[in-house]
Amino acid sequence: MLRGISLLVLLIASPAFSQGYEAKYNMIWSVGIKLEAEAIETLQQNGDRYEMVLDAKASIGSANETTHLLFTNENGWKPLDYNYTQSVLGRTTGRNFRFNWNKQSLTWLHEPERAEMTIPDAAIDPLGFRLQLAYLLKNGRSLPESITMVDGNDVKVRSVVAGEIETLDTPYGQIDAQKFMLTDDNPDPKRQFEFWLAPSLDYQLVQLKKRDKKRLFALTLKAFKKAGTP
Repeated sequence: MLRGISLLVLLIASPAFSQGYEAKYNMIWSVGIKLEAEAIETLQQNGDRYEMVLDAKASIGSANETTHLLFTNENGWKPLDYNYTQSVLGRTTGRNFRFNWNKQSLTWLHEPERAEMTIPDAAIDPLGFRLQLAYLLKNGRSLPESITMVDGNDVKVRSVVAGEIETLDTPYGQIDAQKFMLTDDNPDPKRQFEFWLAPSLDYQLVQLKKRDKKRLFALTLKAFKKAGTP
């Protein structure tokens, strides 16, 4: 009996049994040229680390975001590094960041001449921040009023605005999802960052729209396969 209880506690407390997920999205990516493609997001565990990847390929371009993170039951997700690469018509650009938690700083690996920047303990990358929001929501914890995250080639503070539950029609089917927005202190109508997380899918991303003047990045869920996430 005690052995059974111990195993149950281990299953509840340890993320080692959580192997991640695979989500497929219809993607619209406008960077002067409008691209439509399928994007695949995966979360996989490798030892004590997790790798989260968002990968998309179109006929004339591709984009990849990868972050490696640690997870604890007490505090959730903490990024170790983040990499972004895009290629359009044969021209490839990218950015690579490392989070140095022993020094509480961020390193621009793609710009080694740039000085490290001091960051708060709750700083997050632009891909894994959704995992942290899902962790807080699933555990009934309060959402932060703002988050510090890598954004483009800089670090910015964004306010987190929680909206209502909305019913969305997607290729995955009709699903209820809560709307969220990230905003600046001085909002610009030409910039927009909104996304919807589904409680029935442990707050997995259902839809995302990020607009920066003439640039647009949008995702809409079309398939989801879960193997369990913390």
